[in-house]
Amino acid sequence: MAERADVHRRRVLWRGTNAVVLTVAVLALLVLANVFAARYSWRYDATAQKIYSLSPSTHEVLADLEQDVTLYGFLQSGSGEGDTLRKILEQYDRASPRIRLEVVDPEREPSTARRYEVEAYNTVVVEVGDDHRKIDPLSLFGYGAGGGLEIRAEQAITRALLELTGRGGKKVYFLTGHGEGNPDTELTTLGQLLEGEALTVETLNLAQRGQVPEDAAVVVIAGPSRDLLEEERQRLEDYVRRGGRLLVLYGPVPDGRRLEQLEALLASVGVEAAQDVVVDPQRAFLGQDPLSPMPLLGSHAIVDPLRQGELVLVLPGSRSLQAREGTELTTTELLHTSDEAWGETDLRSETVRRDGDDRAGPLTLALAVEGDLAHADRSAGQADEQGRDEGGEAASAAEGEAAEGDGEGGSQPVAVVVGSAAFVANDYLDRVPGNRDFIVNAVNWLLGSEERLTIRPKELAATPIVLTPRAVVGIFYGLVLGFPALVALTGLAIWWRRRHA
Repeated sequence: MAERADVHRRRVLWRGTNAVVLTVAVLALLVLANVFAARYSWRYDATAQKIYSLSPSTHEVLADLEQDVTLYGFLQSGSGEGDTLRKILEQYDRASPRIRLEVVDPEREPSTARRYEVEAYNTVVVEVGDDHRKIDPLSLFGYGAGGGLEIRAEQAITRALLELTGRGGKKVYFLTGHGEGNPDTELTTLGQLLEGEALTVETLNLAQRGQVPEDAAVVVIAGPSRDLLEEERQRLEDYVRRGGRLLVLYGPVPDGRRLEQLEALLASVGVEAAQDVVVDPQRAFLGQDPLSPMPLLGSHAIVDPLRQGELVLVLPGSRSLQAREGTELTTTELLHTSDEAWGETDLRSETVRRDGDDRAGPLTLALAVEGDLAHADRSAGQADEQGRDEGGEAASAAEGEAAEGDGEGGSQPVAVVVGSAAFVANDYLDRVPGNRDFIVNAVNWLLGSEERLTIRPKELAATPIVLTPRAVVGIFYGLVLGFPALVALTGLAIWWRRRHA
């Protein structure tokens, strides 16, 4: 009896010792886990669009910071926008030791709100040194094409960082005065996309201003319905010779008129625009609209990412283009039609029918132009002066040597010309992702790939689950009946085993 009691005591002591050791080990693991969690922060963004993750472009910007930055978040706690904004700001705080985040309640700290002239909740202030940028809620949030909340916070905050550190703010001017679309009206989505690339968007009335501003990185001519003045065309040509870049969206004019000055400007950059409307039954949008072709992609830095992402474009109301013969500029086809397409030249007819006067496909719909326009002009001038006196020939040869010297390594983007302007209208940019990426990539290419910043808005939209009748039956029998029955049977089996142990 005593021996049995001794065995029982030893068994209890062993179990107690194991429990103590196990408890100490668990506590030690918890302490170590907390230490590592405090030192090495890690989170996983399970949202489909990675709403709470920063893009690679933003990480590059943060890695290059040389100044301390303070982010002030004037947030409304408990609101969806405020909580979302807090999580995004925390990502900036964790991504760089240069970033310091301060969350401010405007009601508890009214002096801070007054100092930065904050008048609404969910406002962000980015401060670098003595300068700062205030970002209002309308720039941080909007509504996407799907009707859900569109989050533009990363675009706006990173753009402010670039501007404050002197690496952003390149200006894109939209020409006005000839019936063009501009970011204040028909092209608001395009303007927002470009601003999301850390660019400043402004309009330019060249007839009033007299010259292209010196800070113009790109001039956009988006679907004019009236021709340029000759003086305007000359100013734009001078701008391109000085190294400026053009984005020309030139679709068919409603009344079929030719815009001769604009076409002369295109000719100066090596592009000819046909007087036609492209019809492509094989690549018709939704299989029904041959006047809105879905073009095939060429091979170029602008369109290669679209091919990798398997994105398609829609170019409604497009004219065909071609490279001008004899130009020294390099033109690359970006978009083209199928072989079955044609360029309808009878623009007044109500019916579309292919005939002998129409241009046969495949037709070019977009071109990228690069080179040295000043060098090309000098070379053309030298060719015209050949055969003159020896003094003139010697001068021409000297100019040629100088031109070659200037042209070494001087090949640069000059223009992107697209035979449609309607494809950048708000409706198409909201509905067709390929149109969005194409136009943004075109502007980025004109600026130079080293300046590329690709941050797209993210839409927080509810994705409905559509269940088939078979799936509904499976869920009913599996979850409503099957799972409770399995729990009940497991409990019954355990009871039976203990009862007969």
